[in-house]
Amino acid sequence: MLSSKCPKNGRSSLSPNALSCLRPGKGRWTRFVLAFALTASLALAVQADTGGSISGTVTDQSGSVVPDSTVTVLNLDTTVQQSTKTNANGFYNFTALPVGRYEIEIVREGFKPYKRTGLVIDINSELRADVSLSMGEQSEEVVVSGTAVNVETVDTNLGDVVTGTQIVSIPLNGRSYTDLLSIQPGVSPVTSLTATSVIMSGVTGTINPSGDENPGNVSINGQRESSNGFFVNGIDVKEYMNGGTSILPNLDSISEFRLLTDNFDPEYGNYNGGLINVVTKSGSDSLHGEAFEFLRNTALDAKNYFAQTRSEYKQNQFGGTVGGPIKKQKVFFFGDYQGTRTNQGITSPVISVPSVADRQGNLTDIATSLDGTVDSTGRAAYLDSELGYAPNTIFVGEHYYTPGCTNTSQCVLPNATIPMSAWSAPARNLLQYVPAPTDTTNNTFSTSAFSQTVRDDKGSARI
Repeated sequence: MLSSKCPKNGRSSLSPNALSCLRPGKGRWTRFVLAFALTASLALAVQADTGGSISGTVTDQSGSVVPDSTVTVLNLDTTVQQSTKTNANGFYNFTALPVGRYEIEIVREGFKPYKRTGLVIDINSELRADVSLSMGEQSEEVVVSGTAVNVETVDTNLGDVVTGTQIVSIPLNGRSYTDLLSIQPGVSPVTSLTATSVIMSGVTGTINPSGDENPGNVSINGQRESSNGFFVNGIDVKEYMNGGTSILPNLDSISEFRLLTDNFDPEYGNYNGGLINVVTKSGSDSLHGEAFEFLRNTALDAKNYFAQTRSEYKQNQFGGTVGGPIKKQKVFFFGDYQGTRTNQGITSPVISVPSVADRQGNLTDIATSLDGTVDSTGRAAYLDSELGYAPNTIFVGEHYYTPGCTNTSQCVLPNATIPMSAWSAPARNLLQYVPAPTDTTNNTFSTSAFSQTVRDDKGSARI
């Protein structure tokens, strides 16, 4: 039961009413500290999901376990160290290690110090590093260089890791990591979703999360394109209306991503397609930065084969990253920005329009459609008046046009021509808004003169 009284000394256990007992100024600071502490703890929990672990057993040359050995793991990027002791069974374990390059060092009195380098922690990786110590002096160190390939012997997840170096080394039109999902087995390289596809409750897809970038709607192992899970730094960022991702980190800010296609560990649920887990860079113990600009423009493009003109296309993608230490070996930061400016001439569909002769009233090219006859005396009198003919020139049953007709004694419209004086006022005034044909052979119109403009700005910061 919670007490409603405030302690006289201003101290209390953390209960719902405890904060209200503090002085106003102190209460605000306390709330801030508590919020920061909760945020930090959540960040640690997230890191546990997006990092990996190193574990193993320490033995001597005879195979007997060596308890109470000091095991130190060093992050080569941030120079942050963690240490632990082997237990009575000679076992050690480092959990929640951030993605990066590591080395481990083991020291035990009576044995040569052991150091192993070249260990790489990827997303959700669980490395096993069993060590056999040799008898000898502390001054004699045994150094073992690891290999670039780490074989997973602990978890059962199936799926490859794509590193940040690989991502930026591949030319990607649009710079979206989701374009690389299909390089793994079991992933369909295209999506069947279109702008008119109904996903659920009348909602159509796909929904581009950033400019024209790909939301990642792909079929994995034959499952639905909305059955995949997307995570960024351990946070679920799936867009649930169309099943793609709602956040696309800048390409240069991604440390690596992993696509799990099958045989997930029990920690994963809710998705029967694939799981896409992205980890962004978090800075290192030295200051690094970069700037970039990618350009495409009309001068470098060819004309569409079916188009009459070369449509405009100008695209600039620019930005940069910066990362480094706030406090050496303790606190690090990383920030990034990318801007996209695209101006693209959209080629319209091919549309049938009146020919140049049609616009003057000469309907020779469509004369076969003038095959009716005058059906009443009222209609005949009306046509006499509108066409400027003498009364009773047109009679009931007369053809509007027949092949070879050149005078009013043969048909209503000689030479398949309607005088412009007989046109209605709306027809004469609205014709100017109907474009002339761009293809005079087929009397069709298409254009790419009207541009679509896309502006996209995005950035992020991580501490």
